[in-house]
Amino acid sequence: MKLTAGGRRLAVAALVQSLGIGLFMASSMAYFTRQVDLSANQVASGLALAGIVALGISLLGGVLADRYGARRVLAAVYTGRGLCCAAYVFVTGFWQFMVVTLCAVACDRAGPPVLQALVAVAVPERQERTRLLAVVNVVRNCGLGAGALAAGVALASDTQTAYRITLVAIGLAFLGGAVLVLRVPELAAPVAGAGSDGAGEKPAAGRVLPDGRYLTLTALNFLLFFFDTMLLVAMPVWILEHTDAPRVTVSVLFALNTALVVVLQIPVSRLATGQRRTTRMLTWTGAVLGVSSLCFAASGSVAGGPAVAWLATAVVLLTLAEVIANAAVWDLSIALAPPEQRGRYLSVFNLSVAGQRVLGPVMVTGLLLGAGTLGWVVAAAVLVVAGGAAERVARAAGERTPPVVPADA
Repeated sequence: MKLTAGGRRLAVAALVQSLGIGLFMASSMAYFTRQVDLSANQVASGLALAGIVALGISLLGGVLADRYGARRVLAAVYTGRGLCCAAYVFVTGFWQFMVVTLCAVACDRAGPPVLQALVAVAVPERQERTRLLAVVNVVRNCGLGAGALAAGVALASDTQTAYRITLVAIGLAFLGGAVLVLRVPELAAPVAGAGSDGAGEKPAAGRVLPDGRYLTLTALNFLLFFFDTMLLVAMPVWILEHTDAPRVTVSVLFALNTALVVVLQIPVSRLATGQRRTTRMLTWTGAVLGVSSLCFAASGSVAGGPAVAWLATAVVLLTLAEVIANAAVWDLSIALAPPEQRGRYLSVFNLSVAGQRVLGPVMVTGLLLGAGTLGWVVAAAVLVVAGGAAERVARAAGERTPPVVPADA
């Protein structure tokens, strides 16, 4: 697809900062444990605690975007992340690590909804902004992989100097992303209005929280985003502890997921055309995730090649659900949010994603995997119901959303 100048800058900014994230993800644990002398438990607990606290703090990003503009706030978020990475060079103990990590995670959580808000004002055409977000997601995946590979230099050297140079490079990557974001033009925000008969819900400006349907859709998206936890937590634990598949299957299936996202995300995003088709994609998401769950369940009852085949099928279906869900929620979360409070609405909606990443591992280890095959069957049923319910809620919310006209109309 052909991108506007602003779209190209956003895509390059996403690539640059994802290179930094990939570098950090691959090298940070080794740096903290081998050079800062923190234990693995300290690092893990610090990240978990920072993630929980940052859930609330990240909502400020949307409020600030509505007040000061998404472009400036997103540039500030990227700058904050860059400064945090540089600050890790001076960390010498656990509490210093906690302070810097809390700031870094808060910036990380605030970024995605502010990026969506910026795309909404930089690309006024609904289908084109969904495709731009698909491009951003693809280049982000590529950047993460490239960054992880580049981190091998620091890991091979395993010296404090190498790790610190890597951290500074990560900080510069985020600052470069901030500079690119500042060059993205913000068009005049659309306004709700004209054509509305006043019979809908009360104006969004009078609300502190999004309307009930938007909040319900947010809660249902928490369940549909389960594909992330299935891939990162449930899949490797299930393979290693409940199947006869070789251990290397875990890394192969992770690579398969990444490759399929890169290949499928942009084509699938083109399916998000029109309110009815886009909302229907939520039902598809639940149904495909349900079948994927049943394939995981089947892999535990066979051995050798058949187990690997069931697992591969499960991951292919899970990835298909991922790209369908991404395209649908990118479109709907923006379209159903009032323009004057879009940043706040998107920040609340993003809690479904951030919340899944905090609570999802607990749900997987405590409920799904603990119940074995039955856990997967129950998960399949829940996901199918959640998809159908999300479609109905989104369609009802769309019917009550007032028409939007350009501000200069």
